[in-house]
Amino acid sequence: MQSLNSLYFPETILPRHLRNCLLLLPDTLHLLQPVEPAQEETEAKADDDIFMEQGICQVHTPSLLGKDRKRFVGLLNEIKNRKDGFTEQLSSLTLAHLSQEKGSGDHSSQAIMSTLLDGQPPAAPESDENRKATLWQARLVLALAEILDKEEAELASTLSDIDDSELALFQDLKGEAEGGEGNDKEDPCAELLRIKAKLNQPRPGTVKRRCQAWKTLYTSATMPENFWLWMTSHEEAAELLINEYEEKAGRHAVPLLLLDLPEQIYMREKDALKSIKDFQEKATKVRQDITEKLTAIVTQDHLNIVDPVA
Repeated sequence: MQSLNSLYFPETILPRHLRNCLLLLPDTLHLLQPVEPAQEETEAKADDDIFMEQGICQVHTPSLLGKDRKRFVGLLNEIKNRKDGFTEQLSSLTLAHLSQEKGSGDHSSQAIMSTLLDGQPPAAPESDENRKATLWQARLVLALAEILDKEEAELASTLSDIDDSELALFQDLKGEAEGGEGNDKEDPCAELLRIKAKLNQPRPGTVKRRCQAWKTLYTSATMPENFWLWMTSHEEAAELLINEYEEKAGRHAVPLLLLDLPEQIYMREKDALKSIKDFQEKATKVRQDITEKLTAIVTQDHLNIVDPVA
């Protein structure tokens, strides 16, 4: 009988505000990571991450960077710190596979990051060198997405204490004090409202680009097991996967089960771990029934078992 081990995609780090909810159903939730941790980092994470220590969450890097890890991590540090020389390093290390529009002349760091996250996928690789370059680019896309996710999460956390109505009231009072002649472009309150409004809006093309990069990493090497359950918190990512399945399987995807899970669970890690284990223990019979029924479905002769991204 199958288990409820699940593979999470296309993000390579669990969103903290969704982590506790996502861990309720699977026996173990597995994630891909673009860069393998160093030995000292592995030991530190084992001590700090109780979810990994308890086997509830596990991470994998399908193709190890090996001797190239130091160079890649150095590049990421350049990106984070925006140091001089970042553009040249990023341009050379991606081996000119960042964009099909090589004659655009725009080589700013923001333009390169935009190309990585929103640009067109590179041409199909034909050699080991091109495959290595494509995989390097995929790692960059996923790593950059992690950086942007972290920055947005930190900003959202900072702004969460600022109520929109309070900002609007302060803005009105400020306008009255200035005689109604305030410049909206220079108004910090108006700017904060615009930032808050955009935080929950996904960047155009980002999910698709991240899925393409995740697929490249996923197919670069054999996984430790063949995951039959995949999970995502992005509706667009699920639609992309379903479309690929239907195209390869030659049949429509059929909904099998609808589960109501909480949208958010705010708890400290130790409290969350206990709550998750208590829930899984109380729901043992239900989870066994789900596993048995799903196992019966996938073992039926008429069901097409297709890995949509293989």
